[in-house]
Formats: sequence, structure tokens, C-alpha cells
Amino acid sequence: MENWRNNTIWFEQIPDNLQSYLNLKEDKFNEMQFVNIEYLTLWHHKKNKLGNFVRIPENLIYLELNWSNIQDFLGIEKMNKLKRLELHYCTKLQNDFGLSGSANTLEHLHINQSKKFVPNEELFSLKNLRVLCLNSCGNLENLKFLNQLPNLIDFRFVDTNVLDGDLSPILDHPTIRSVGFLNKRHYNIKDDKMDALLKDKNGEEVFKTVIKYGKYETFRYIY
Repeated sequence: MENWRNNTIWFEQIPDNLQSYLNLKEDKFNEMQFVNIEYLTLWHHKKNKLGNFVRIPENLIYLELNWSNIQDFLGIEKMNKLKRLELHYCTKLQNDFGLSGSANTLEHLHINQSKKFVPNEELFSLKNLRVLCLNSCGNLENLKFLNQLPNLIDFRFVDTNVLDGDLSPILDHPTIRSVGFLNKRHYNIKDDKMDALLKDKNGEEVFKTVIKYGKYETFRYIY
């Protein structure tokens, strides 16, 4: 089961030997212990003189970094199975250097609360991306880059400003079905109008499926 594809991941469904959750302010990282894991969540990860992702297992399909001090993505190419990458409160992140090393595999990219980060050509090389979240990131000059991400389904830029205010590239994109953003005075399309236009454009086409777990439910995109 490809849990990483679910909008919400229920980690209790993933076997213990395939996942790990570590707060590095409290726990020591034992590289040998985690050699076979596929899902890794790290708090307070620190890069060192040898690089950003030294000692992080290479077989990961899901990596989540919270409060990491990385400034770029150099070294990530060693994780050649990585499907989903989430960065939360990585406030020193500045650029996408190295991210193209995941172009063949990465499908979900979430970057939240990295105000210095502005995407560039390396992020735009991720042709397999289905989900892109750039929430509370640096200003985007425009959204023309979306046409370089031909398989994108979900694009979110909550609390990230698009300077030219033109959101029409979202509607022009052939595969985008879902968006999330905060209304701004200079935007030419408001959120409710955007939702209506996307729905009208795509008709009744089903693009996601509901996943249930007890009384809870989430979804994953169909592709």
C-alpha cells in the first residue's frame, strides 16, 4: 500500500520496521538501525560539514524534516527512491540547489514556513510532481513556471505572494484540479471563483479517491 500517496498519512498502518520518528534534541540517530526504513520523520535535523543528508537512509520513499537548518537540497540525489518530501519550519532554506537530483522519483513536495525560499530551475525540473505546496514561502514573481510541471494536480501557495497577481496559469494548466491560496487585493481571480472555474473546466471528472480508516477518511489523487 502506497501510504505516501494519501493526503494524510496514517503512520500506524505502516509496519514499525519501515518507519521512524526522531526528535534529535532528545534521541540519537543510529544509522545502522534505520538502514531499511522507508518513512522517516526528523525534528531538529542539523546539516554538518559533510553535507545536508549525511547518515540519512538512502532507501526512503518519504522524508519529513521539521526545524532543519538546511539551506539547500545538495546531497538529496542519493535517495533515489524518494517519492514524497516535506519540509516544515526549515527557516534557513534559501534555494532549490540539488533538488533536480530527485527529478526521476519525487511526486509530492511540501515546503511550509520557509520565507527565504524561492523556487527556481531545479524545482521546475521535477516533471513527475503531482502535489506542490509552497506555503509561507518567499515571493513568487509569477506562476508561469507551472507549465514546466506537466503532471501537477494540486498546487498550494497559502500565505505566499504572487507578485504580478496573475493566477490564470493555474487555469491554463492541463492537469491542475485543486488549488489553495489566500485572497489578495491584486490577484485577478479570487479563491471561490477559481474553484468554480476549475470545476467548470474539468466537469465531473473524478480525480481523487476517498481512503477510509475506521471513522477517519482522507484521499489520494488518481493517476
